[in-house]
Amino acid sequence: MLLKIKSSILWRLKAAIVCLGLLQVTACGFRPLFVGQETDDAVSGQQLIQEMASVFIDEIPDRIGQILRRSLVDRLTPKGEPENPHYRLFVNISSISTSEQAVRKDNLATRYLMTISVSYKLYSYPENELLVSDSFTGRSGYDVQRSPYATDVAEKAVKERLVKIIGDDIALRLAAFLKSYRPAENTVSDTEQPAGEKVSDEEKPQ
Repeated sequence: MLLKIKSSILWRLKAAIVCLGLLQVTACGFRPLFVGQETDDAVSGQQLIQEMASVFIDEIPDRIGQILRRSLVDRLTPKGEPENPHYRLFVNISSISTSEQAVRKDNLATRYLMTISVSYKLYSYPENELLVSDSFTGRSGYDVQRSPYATDVAEKAVKERLVKIIGDDIALRLAAFLKSYRPAENTVSDTEQPAGEKVSDEEKPQ
């Protein structure tokens, strides 16, 4: 009985700490991505979900690229490819490398570090205007097993886990961008194009 009481008290203390932390974060000006109303400088949470769902993700070569694309689809367009996309996302796996992280006295590696570098670009569609580009590098280690097959399995598992993490990170960065992005057609009429931002008939959405 005493143990249950202590457990309940600890749980309440943890909940209070979490709530206090959220209040402090809000006071510092942090705004959650997927909540809130539309403002002059940001879309609402529901609008953000809709904008993310309108991103068409280009194919990424090789099996590891397919896993990365699946991770992006799960985060951006979980209901399937958009019928009328507003954006096109191009992702390139720049490099995948491994290096020795721990070496025994006899110069045999006991642990490897895998590094995967990815770059991405988000374009408007169909205008094909580059909106944002960035790169991300993920790293993770795995131990050398007694069996070469087991080591290969560990390497494969780390590689797949890394690209999923990278996919999550790219999706988060795109969400942060789309949260405050305002397409020109939503803020300026066709007859009020700003100087230096003329759009030809061929570039306008059909």
